[in-house]
Amino acid sequence: MTTAAKGFSYECLEGFSLPRPEGWEQVEIKSGTLAVAHPPLPAGVFRPNMVLRWHPANGVSVARYATAALASTLEGLRDRRIISNDVWSPPDPAAAGSGRAQRLFHLAGRHPVCVDRWIWTASGFAVEATASYTAEQHTGMKLLFEQMVRDIRIDEPVRAEYGNQRAETDQPDIGRIAPQEPRLDDDACRWAGAELEDLSSLAAAQPYREAGKLLPIPALELLDTLLGRDRLGRFQRKDPSAATLQAAGLLTDGAGLTPEGERFLWPVRNLDASFRVIAVNAARGSVLQAWIGGGLARITAELSLFAAAPAPAYGPDDLSAAVVPANMVPERIAGWAGLSPGWSLPHEPVVLSMDSYEARLKSGRTPAPPHLDQAAGRMWRQPWTEWQILDEGSGGRFGWVNAGSAGQYRLFVGRGDRTETDAVLLEPMSPAVAWDILVRFIHASVEGIPLRLPEVPGFNG
Repeated sequence: MTTAAKGFSYECLEGFSLPRPEGWEQVEIKSGTLAVAHPPLPAGVFRPNMVLRWHPANGVSVARYATAALASTLEGLRDRRIISNDVWSPPDPAAAGSGRAQRLFHLAGRHPVCVDRWIWTASGFAVEATASYTAEQHTGMKLLFEQMVRDIRIDEPVRAEYGNQRAETDQPDIGRIAPQEPRLDDDACRWAGAELEDLSSLAAAQPYREAGKLLPIPALELLDTLLGRDRLGRFQRKDPSAATLQAAGLLTDGAGLTPEGERFLWPVRNLDASFRVIAVNAARGSVLQAWIGGGLARITAELSLFAAAPAPAYGPDDLSAAVVPANMVPERIAGWAGLSPGWSLPHEPVVLSMDSYEARLKSGRTPAPPHLDQAAGRMWRQPWTEWQILDEGSGGRFGWVNAGSAGQYRLFVGRGDRTETDAVLLEPMSPAVAWDILVRFIHASVEGIPLRLPEVPGFNG
């Protein structure tokens, strides 16, 4: 059944109603499931969609459902990265406490797809809404889907009757993938005053896997001399790096570009924007660079600080080098920088002198300042990795401290409130918001449009 309202309609089934924006289509309706999708798009373009599912909760907690959803993602999706798992307040007044909002990224066919997933319980039902779209569709789709999930309706009389009819239904797969309530994060629970599941194992469960060819920097520099021509000069052909490029399939025996070599230079020849990402922890530093142009991106990177073990055997001058679709750049950067779920508990920003900040970044044994509250003290005890992204064209940048299971902290460097010297300010931020900033920052630079960050209150980009 469909009911109409100004600007959109509701697709209705078994007491559940899913908003359908004007022009969108219903693409699935069966017991326990409703789905709507964007109007048909040209061949090869991903069609954004939202799926609403429900079934009796049978007393299973939201934390367990959320854990099962994360475990299912890790088990069932290829080339995936879970970005965040946050507390979420459902708009339904009958909701049983807080829900969860999860964000992840995976490869669907040849489409790199962003997924926003909301999980909650209400009047005996477990409810899950899942929105899917690609990174370049983020600006147009993300806020629309957030509004749609707020407008989901559950009819009380029908809901009560339907729930009674199915009260004995088993939970789909939850007994296998999440057979018991999840372990809790004691520190996060004490600070939040709620039962929050332990997310610390997720980073280890999705290490960054180095991709592309390992090539020495001199070979890459030699290849870039062909940006304005298609063949090495006579003396350049004697360079040992020419043989390296030939072995990698980027140069022919005659020192001309192969099709793969042409593809490798394409983003730089058609450059729209380029970015440098710098990551530093107590052990070492690493750099990633991305050139985006003509629908493709060339990415070169030193070994990630979050690389899977055993790490590839990098030589002293080696970089991993790959060409990927342009819309995969945010995911590659997020994985390389170790973006994973963590409880970013709200608290006042932490202000440190530059010396104190650098000392803590170099050693986790650095004593905490006496003014830190419990939530900030939790962050202090986690491993730190600073990572910053710089737009090499405009000079714009954003920076964070990845504090492990304590989430992300937005990094500001400037004059402190208490001192005339340079200070560092660390503001807690959900990994989901760090992802939003990353995607929007890259998109605005590539498209040459002003940066807008509705996810960041008070931002006037």
